[in-house]
Parts: sequence; structure tokens; C-alpha cells
Amino acid sequence: MVGEMTNRPMARFVAAGLRSNLDDVMHRLVSLNAIDIIDFDGEDGDEFELGSPRVDNEEIAKQLTTYRSVSNWVSPDNPDDRAQESNVREWLEGSLGEAVADAAGKIERIEDLTSLIGSSKERVQSLEDFTALGVDLDLLDGYRTATSLVGRISGKNSVESTLTSAGVSGFVGESKTDTGRLCLVVVRNDDAEKASKELESLGFTAVQPPTGEGSPSDELSVERKNLASLEKEKEILENELESWGSTHGSNFLCGIELLERDFVESTAPTKIAVSKHAFVIDGWVVADRVEEIQSSIGSHCSHIHVDTDVAPKHHGLHGHNDHHSPSPPIAFGDHGLSKPMELLTDAVGRSDYGKIDPTVFMLFTYPLFFGLMLGDMLYGMMTLGLGGLVYMKTKDSGSELGVLGAKLLSYIGISTIIFGYIYGEFAGFEILPHYHCEAALHAAGGASSSGCHWMFTEGVPSWASSLSIMYPYGGEFTNHHNLFEANLPMGVVLAFPFHRVTGNLTDLILLTIYLGVVHLMVAFVLGAIDEIKHGHGWSGALFGKVSWMLVLGGGFFFSYAYLILQGNPSEGYEALLSDLQMGGAIAAGIGVLLIIVHLTHENVPLPVALLLGPIEAIGMLPTTLSYVRLFAVGIVGVKIAEAGNGLLYPMIVDGLSAGGTGYALAFGAFLGWFLVQMFAWVLGVFSPNIHAARLHFVEWMRQFYTASGKPFAPLGGRPRFVEVDSGQ
Repeated sequence: MVGEMTNRPMARFVAAGLRSNLDDVMHRLVSLNAIDIIDFDGEDGDEFELGSPRVDNEEIAKQLTTYRSVSNWVSPDNPDDRAQESNVREWLEGSLGEAVADAAGKIERIEDLTSLIGSSKERVQSLEDFTALGVDLDLLDGYRTATSLVGRISGKNSVESTLTSAGVSGFVGESKTDTGRLCLVVVRNDDAEKASKELESLGFTAVQPPTGEGSPSDELSVERKNLASLEKEKEILENELESWGSTHGSNFLCGIELLERDFVESTAPTKIAVSKHAFVIDGWVVADRVEEIQSSIGSHCSHIHVDTDVAPKHHGLHGHNDHHSPSPPIAFGDHGLSKPMELLTDAVGRSDYGKIDPTVFMLFTYPLFFGLMLGDMLYGMMTLGLGGLVYMKTKDSGSELGVLGAKLLSYIGISTIIFGYIYGEFAGFEILPHYHCEAALHAAGGASSSGCHWMFTEGVPSWASSLSIMYPYGGEFTNHHNLFEANLPMGVVLAFPFHRVTGNLTDLILLTIYLGVVHLMVAFVLGAIDEIKHGHGWSGALFGKVSWMLVLGGGFFFSYAYLILQGNPSEGYEALLSDLQMGGAIAAGIGVLLIIVHLTHENVPLPVALLLGPIEAIGMLPTTLSYVRLFAVGIVGVKIAEAGNGLLYPMIVDGLSAGGTGYALAFGAFLGWFLVQMFAWVLGVFSPNIHAARLHFVEWMRQFYTASGKPFAPLGGRPRFVEVDSGQ
């Protein structure tokens, strides 16, 4: 139910046949979406060469380009059911082809209109400026004995006075427009250079006057009508395209899907080896689909060879010494509930073939780490709501990435709600009451003891404290602290509720360290299993993984015993701790020795290995302590929300109580409080995700995981809207 812990078994699939049957074979393979072709590299001599695209490739590519262009403009409705391939091909050749051509024509006209509208708006702006100048358009240029200078002035001085003081005479027109001062200067050709210099001192920038004749206002009126006509035409075409999506959308999606598959099919021969009369297809298939593929293409092939012995080639103990043969691609197994965690695995890269897939393990640990850090019921519900919103937006888009992302958000949202309930936190408020005694004499008394009573943390609003009804006895537990508490060995305390900010703060720090030790130990166990099954066998497991288990476990028990011995343990416990300390030191020492031996086998000189072994072993300490971030990140988030609650929420209450102008204060305070809550939630979504990902990708996976696998990429695509005829 939670998923498989290894990737799917692969098989090497080689098929050969007459070249005349190649198109039929490719059609069936693309329809099945089952084979990841190994590109032919041309190293098999002169008999074979790379194949060429199918003869109709260019026609398909041209048609597909048109469909893709249209898809960028329309919002088609998804079909209710899958259509048969034969029907879709009839649509492509008939009604759908005509409808797409019509839509493409509309789109081309819209693009032309967009350009024309832009030019028209520029002309309108220019004519508006020159209308203010009050000079007919045909008087702006075209002189033989005079020079016209048209432009904008950034200086404040008068153009006419500046030219007059310089001894330049001529016609000067000037006006103020929305885009600055505009001027027209007409002078004799002999004075043109001098006038230009004077205008430059005023910050003159030449502009191109609008074309036309007569009054600019008349031209402006005509151009405005032209602009309105262009915009109206564009609006009509856009509305027609919108209705086109509803009318032809479902058929269009079927058509473009089939064309995409046809394009892949027409270019697929460029990946394989062909001769004048034959073809050879070499690739990978999922082992449990071999019979299906053989049944489909068997009658069109003269030879089919399947090799299921495809373990990675670098495994010294298990043979397979052909280093030139490509490694199998990685196809995820059936992950079931853990499928959303594939996003995390793919973020690092897929593992080597046959090795343990960490995806299933992250189904438990990733939400656990996230919930430990964020742990607030309100923020959990908001995260869950975000996941639902993403799912609604992507479920019909065909984007598996979006759907998986939505489910991952739902997982971490649920975990956050659960831990928020355990912590007793909602919107940063601690919603559970505390048992409080006025005098130390009554600290251990019952609920009815004199001077003792239940009370909520100061500043917690009634709507938040009322949520304590979700807990047994309304949060007023008989032992005055929590409903359940288990004091386990080695100082582990499990309680409900778990007051992480107050009473159980130290317990949480300790739990995160222990959780880190367990998490890392699981990594080494998984690595040891992989070494035994697919690596260097028992020797690889001993020197490469068991050595680190000894360092981690021995170092942990040694440190624990040492710290407890600094206190005052009982005589019997002290003897046990001394034995534990000695045993831990011996185990860690053996682990370091094994690491040194491993380094020497990796061709590290013995003196260097003797130095590096202890250094690398000590490096396990910061790796383990890195898990303390599970405590620290969560506390920071709580304190941010708590600061907003303490500073702003009382202002809301005071403002509402004061009335009048106090309502404005209350509204402003509420807005600030809401923004703080949103900030705390957004930070809570991103920061815990970053740290949870780091703990998995950096601290955990590097202990056993090698991301060198190539994802399985079968030829073709999964059918969404078209029931493809595979020819069987």
C-alpha cells in the first residue's frame, strides 16, 4: 500500500526486421509507450547507419506547429471520454483541421492588429501633441530655403528669447504637452547650424513629426476612429477565439495529443540503426511488459531478443563485467501512498539500478520532520487548503507534477495539524490551560486545593482557548500537566500534550538528537543491504557501512554515558554507565579502524588514512547534531507568531472596546496581526521544507544513496484523451 522499495526490473530488448516494416513497428512501440530506445552510436561498422525521419515528418511538424500556436491562445475544455484514434484522424483531416486553420487565421490577424493598434496609439499621442502646437502638418517640413527643427525641450528658458539673443530670426512655435515642451523652429538654411547649437543648450531632442496634411486635429479625429475600429475588431476576434475553445476545445486536445505522438513516431527512426533493407531497435523495457511488446510487434520482426540479466555492470562479486554496456534506466516501482515523495527523490536524482529506493521511507520521515517543526493546527489547515487549491488547478491540466505537489502539501499539512494538536498550538497561541497554584505549598495539590486553579496563558483570546474542548476533560488533566506521559530509558519523555515551548522544551531537544541517530542508522543499514546485494558484498558492507554504524552507535552510547556520569547516578546505574561508556568507546574504535582499512583499500596512503579515519569519524558528530534544527526551526516560528499575538492582538481588543476612533486602530492592528500570521505561515511552509529536505538529501541520503541513475523515458507518451490503436 505504501509502495515498493526497489525500482522496477528492466529488460534489454533488441528487435530486428525488414525496413519496410519499420513504420508499423514504430507505431506500435510509440502507442504502447513501453520502450526507452538506446540511441545508435554508429560503432557497428559500415553495414548500419542512423535512420532518417519518416517521409511525412515535415508535414506533421508544420501541422503540429500550427496546433501548438493555437493552444497558446485558447483555453479548451477537456473531453469527457477518450476518443478513438480513427475518429481523431478524421477530425484532423476534416472539421477540426478547418476549425484550427480558421483559428490560426484569427490569431494571425490579432497579432497584426496588436501591431497596428500600437502604431495607432503612438500616432494619436503624437497628433495630440502637435494639435497643441497649432501648426498644420504640411508646414512642419519640406522647405527648400529653410530648415525646420522639431523636438522637445527640457530646459526652462524660452526658445524664442534664446534664439533672438543669439541673433537668429525665424518662426517659433511652442506648446506644453503631457510629455513635455514641444517646439517648432523654422529658420533660414544659413542659420540652421547656429539655431541647432542654441537649442541644444535648452536640452533639445529632435522628434519625428506625424505625416499628413492640414490640421493635426482633423488627422487626430480620423486616427482615433481608426484606433477604435482596430480595437473593436481585435475584441471581436478575441471573443470568437474564446467561444472557439468551448466549441472545438475537446476535439482540439485530442488532435494535438495525436499529432504530438505522430511527431515522436516520425522522428523515432533517427535513434535506431538501419541498413538498406533492415532495421535494429535496441532499448530498455519494463520486464513485466515484455510479453505485451512481443505480442504487438512479433509479426513484424524477424528477430527479437530479450535479456533480463541486466544488473549493474560494476558489481565485482556478481559478475557482469561488461563495462561498455549501458546501465538500465530507472523506472519507479508502484509507490502507492508514497508516490508524491517521488518529487523529492527526483530532486536529487534516481538511484543506481536495483538499489533500494528511498521514496517509501520519506513517506514517513519527511512529514514527520515537517510536522515537528511547524506544528500548528491553523498553519496545518492552511497548508492543507493550499494543497487542495493546487490540486483543483492542476488535476485537469495533465500535469502529474502539479498533482503530486498538491498531495505532498496535503501530507505535510496533515502532519502539521497532528503535531499542532499534540503541542496544543493554534495560530501561535497555546490553547491549553495550565494548573497554577498561588503558593508553593499547593503546587502538588488537587484541582480543588486552596489557591490552585486552572488558567490559560495570559493574552490567549477566548476563541482560541475554547479550542481546548477538543481535548479530554477540556485540557484539565488529573495529573495537572498532561493526559499521558511515558518516561522511557535514556531520558526519553513522550507526553500528550507535549508542551514544546514550556515544560517539554528540553525533552524535544533530546528527541531530535535521538531521532537523528535512528535516521542515520537506518541509512547505514540500507547502504549495507545495497552493498551486499548489488555492491562489493559482505566486505563492502563491513568496511563501508558497518564501520559507520559502529562509529555512530558507539559514539552515541559513549557520549550518553559520559554526560550522565557527570551527575550523581545511583551506584548500580553508575556501574552500568561505565560499562556502556567502555563498550561505546571500543565499538567506535573498531569503527574507526575499519574506516582506516577502507581508506587504504581506496589507495589512500596509510599515514594519511591514519589521520583521515579519526577526522571523518568525528565528522559524524555535527551530522547528528544537525537534526537539532527540528527543534530550533519550530521554536523560531512559534516565537514569530507569539510576538505578533502579544503585540498586536491586545490592540485589536482595546480598539474594539474603545469604540469610535478605536475601530480604526483595531482594524489597523488586525491587518498587522493578519500579516504576521501570513508571514509566519509562509515562512513555516518554506523554512521547514528546506530543512527537512536538507536532512534527507544531505545528512541521510549521502550515507547510502548514489544518484547516478537515468530516468526511464519510454518512447511516446501516456494517452490522456485518445485511445490509441496499437495495431494488436
